[in-house]
This record gives sequence, structure tokens and C-alpha cells, in this order.
Amino acid sequence: MTDKVVKQCVEKLHIENLPTPSYIDHLVTTATYPPFADKIMLFHKVDMFSMKIRSFGNSLAVNGRRDIGALYGKAIINVGLFVDDGANILIDKGWMESPPKAFDRHSLKSN
Repeated sequence: MTDKVVKQCVEKLHIENLPTPSYIDHLVTTATYPPFADKIMLFHKVDMFSMKIRSFGNSLAVNGRRDIGALYGKAIINVGLFVDDGANILIDKGWMESPPKAFDRHSLKSN
């Protein structure tokens, strides 16, 4: 998902003959075992992608171009769905409490 957004942004910069930032792929290892427990890894990913939504929102707010704003808007939707899925996994496994919800006013009214 992140790779897709990065490729779209790099392509946009390349078309307009603007410099692109370098990748940090050299920091990824080839290890086949998880360095941390699933619980902390998933929580970290949900937290990091939540921050990514904020970053995209900030970028969208200060961006004056509709084409780049559309890229940010699509990315926010995709990342939001990913974070929601991750949070639901955390809740299902009992690793995180379910967020508070509004009362069902129809059932309260009938009682």
C-alpha cells in the first residue's frame, strides 16, 4: 500500500522534472523470524499508519494542487481501511479494548 503511494508520487515528480527522495530499502533485513511479539508488531503498525493518515491530512491541507490532493485523498481512504482492519484484529484478540460507541437510542426508547 505504501509502495503504491510512493510510486504515484515519484511518478508525478518525475513527469514534472522534480527530484525524488531516495528509498531506505537498504534498512530492510532478510530475517525470516519476527523480532518482536505479534501483539506489539501489530500495535506498532496500526499506530504508525494512524500517524501516516495525519501526515497525509497535513499535506492535503497545505497543498494547492488538485491532482496531488486527489492522491492524498485516495491514500487516506486506503490507509484508514487498513488501520480499521488492524484495530479490529487487536480487538478480536483481546489486545485492545473496543472504542466507546453511541447508545442505540431506538432500543432505549422501546424500554
